[in-house]
Amino acid sequence: MRGTISTDQRVYHYESPFLKQGENGLSLNQLRAQFIKKFLNNPRAKYVTENYALEKEQRRLNIWRKDGKILSEDELLRIDTVVPQIFEII
Repeated sequence: MRGTISTDQRVYHYESPFLKQGENGLSLNQLRAQFIKKFLNNPRAKYVTENYALEKEQRRLNIWRKDGKILSEDELLRIDTVVPQIFEII
């Protein structure tokens, strides 16, 4: 796993030097849009209507379910695959 999970298994954390340096050129809204589309494998998915939240602190992304439920193993594996891809394509 490239990222880490919180002890309560509700938040996935991913750190990237690209976030701190701003080299990826994505605004937070663009980052959220790319994440939800790739995560759900749906080019029409909208961040505001889906059940996942993404926030950025310095060079760290935090992703969690808006309903507060624990992230499943499947969700964690998909997140861990999708998030690095966002930075590899740029």
